[in-house]
Amino acid sequence: MRDFTLIFGCMFAGKTTRLIGLYNESQIDINEKIAVKPLIDNRYQAHSINSHGGLQLIGHRISKAEEIYPLINEQTKEVYIDEIQFMGPLIIEVIGELMSNNIRVIGSGLDKDYLNRDFGHMKALKKLSNNHIQVSAKCHICSKKADFTFRTIDSQDLVLVGHNDVYQARCEEHWNEGMQGRL
Repeated sequence: MRDFTLIFGCMFAGKTTRLIGLYNESQIDINEKIAVKPLIDNRYQAHSINSHGGLQLIGHRISKAEEIYPLINEQTKEVYIDEIQFMGPLIIEVIGELMSNNIRVIGSGLDKDYLNRDFGHMKALKKLSNNHIQVSAKCHICSKKADFTFRTIDSQDLVLVGHNDVYQARCEEHWNEGMQGRL
């Protein structure tokens, strides 16, 4: 069962909501699956994966992908990874090894950064995954389909964890309009 599902899109598109939904819909026993999120994501409770809409899933916080290994045991059949773009350079290797051991992997994350560039290893993760779920949001300005993450504050940091105090989902037209003079 070499199965890797990748859920991706912009901010506020429902990536984590979809991840939690797949976890809850899974027929696998709760003792046979684990959920993880990166330590850097400190927006909500420490030991849970949280959607912006209030859904919650108990999970482990880790700082890098290889910290998944000690969480795995002989019963593990599924691994759920939220904010996968923050999992570091070994995420490709870790997922490949999990898949080789017949462990199903489901991940969610931002595919593009606020400058609309591939975020971390997301391009390679898309190639590795055999099931893509691309989700979209509504534009903060016009409510049309949004696939872009717009940063509302002036910061050059590539990684800046935030919520609607820092980011908006935007359609291409309003993202381009907001980025004028910034690029």
